[in-house]
Amino acid sequence: MTAGAVALGIALVAVLTSTGGTSAEAAPSCRGDRISVADLATGCAVSSGTVVLSDGRRFAVPAPGTTVSAMPVAAAGAADHGDVSITNTGRTGLAVRVDDVWKGAAAAVRQERNAVRGRLAVTPQAATTTTAAKPSSCTNKTYSRLGFRWSAPVTWSYNPAGQKVSGASSIRAGADAWTGAIASCGKKVTTTAGERLAGNTTQAIGVTSAGGCGKSSGASVVGWGSLPSGTLAVTCVWSRSGAAVEIDQRYTTGQQWNTATTCSGARFDLRGVATHEWGHAFGLGHTAQNSGLVMKPASTTCETGQRTLGLGDVVGIDAVY
Repeated sequence: MTAGAVALGIALVAVLTSTGGTSAEAAPSCRGDRISVADLATGCAVSSGTVVLSDGRRFAVPAPGTTVSAMPVAAAGAADHGDVSITNTGRTGLAVRVDDVWKGAAAAVRQERNAVRGRLAVTPQAATTTTAAKPSSCTNKTYSRLGFRWSAPVTWSYNPAGQKVSGASSIRAGADAWTGAIASCGKKVTTTAGERLAGNTTQAIGVTSAGGCGKSSGASVVGWGSLPSGTLAVTCVWSRSGAAVEIDQRYTTGQQWNTATTCSGARFDLRGVATHEWGHAFGLGHTAQNSGLVMKPASTTCETGQRTLGLGDVVGIDAVY
């Protein structure tokens, strides 16, 4: 009987091993439309699906070797859930970064954090100010970088569906604030950042109504739609090893907008907000709210001053390009 039991045990082990039923080497797999950051922390393999953050933002899992980043701008006084980047490192899993907090698969976090540090070390980065005093935008030199850049001008299309105002020209003016020869705050630089508006499109925007990012389409599209309360706009950028390959932008239909030279009432200045969002698109992160710079994280109504770059904005875009 003992010999028979041993033989049966050996046979069961052989069967289970051959089917992968007890293999310690098999990595768990995360799939579905509600993959949490806690799930990712197990180091599970992820080939597709949707990552859902605790704040409700949803992100389609990017292709291996790709990072998807979401950068919002808020109305002053509204909640700011922070900038997000999700990197699919392939076999080591997904790394998630919300502002400066890293989560996800431990091996993926180590790999991507070291990669970002390496890219940012190419040009030293100025720290953002945290002082209580409000410095002038022309004396504040702070900026931050997101770790990606474009190697060629951004070709994008405009989807006018649902637009609150005729916005293509204002949004493009916001983009052009960062390109070519720039003179502001007594400083002159020439950048290689560039953009080209291909015209109108009916293609959907890769930014979701919850402020997350959907699947990459390979085409950069800017347009309109609903966003969480207090969020004025969101830019999603897809990049590979620091090289940006696609940007999509969504401007909220839940607010009133201004496109005129002067502004009055409870309206947000589209060109000023677009200047901020194109700063993200070109690779710049947020500065402190009290910095007085274009890249501060929140805008007030009729803030037409945000159309003009401050000193830190100029120094920052010059550092990236």
